[in-house]
Amino acid sequence: MKGTSTWKSSHTWALLAILAGIILVGLFTPPGLRLWAWLIVMVLLALFSIIAGYGITGLWWGLLIDERNKMSLSRFQMVLWTILILSAILTAALFNVALGLADPVSISIPAELWLLMGISTTTMVGSPLILSTKRTREADDYDTARAFDRIISNQGVDPNALDTKGLVIINTDPREARWSDMFRGEEVGNGGQLDLGKIQMFYFTIILVLAYGSALSSLFANVTSGITAFPALDASMVALLGISHAGYLTNKAIPHS
Repeated sequence: MKGTSTWKSSHTWALLAILAGIILVGLFTPPGLRLWAWLIVMVLLALFSIIAGYGITGLWWGLLIDERNKMSLSRFQMVLWTILILSAILTAALFNVALGLADPVSISIPAELWLLMGISTTTMVGSPLILSTKRTREADDYDTARAFDRIISNQGVDPNALDTKGLVIINTDPREARWSDMFRGEEVGNGGQLDLGKIQMFYFTIILVLAYGSALSSLFANVTSGITAFPALDASMVALLGISHAGYLTNKAIPHS
């Protein structure tokens, strides 16, 4: 069956159960187990996202599939940051509620973290906007055939599932989405080649997510009272991520066909 919306009442109940689980974990976990509580909340948020994606697309990895029916690196990095930061905010706020703080959601978030989230959001929004300008241009038949041959031979994609919209290669079936889509070019001119801009952004994203995740782990493991502030994020690291995202978007904007 083609991956289309398969939302059922069971998906709704599963999401409600996950939300209830998050609240219970946040409110009733003993102080000495706050780190574990945060990790559980993070897993539950990831599960929530996966089930929501499955309910809408009929695919477990549907959360990461964009309008091209391909895996999207910009979606992937946005999902990572959203789950990491939102799980920390939820867990901290629920801990503060359990402790009876007067203003449990008064948690100081470093400006660098807001900037980082803004960069990630801009990339996710800007990526399809840039590609939309390339959908109106006509692709060269030779470049298209060459790109399709590379993708079919290297990835085992169904030839009937490949198509183009202007210069942009798309899948007609979301089931043909591959993890390798996140690292390949998107046009007929580079669709069968590795995109170094994507590799760079992936590296920086993983490094920063792990680094800030470690800082949050230390916070939850060692705090003895209410949580009123999150760890600072080094401005130079945010600058590096910003440069990486700028390079990613610039490379996407440059014609490759």
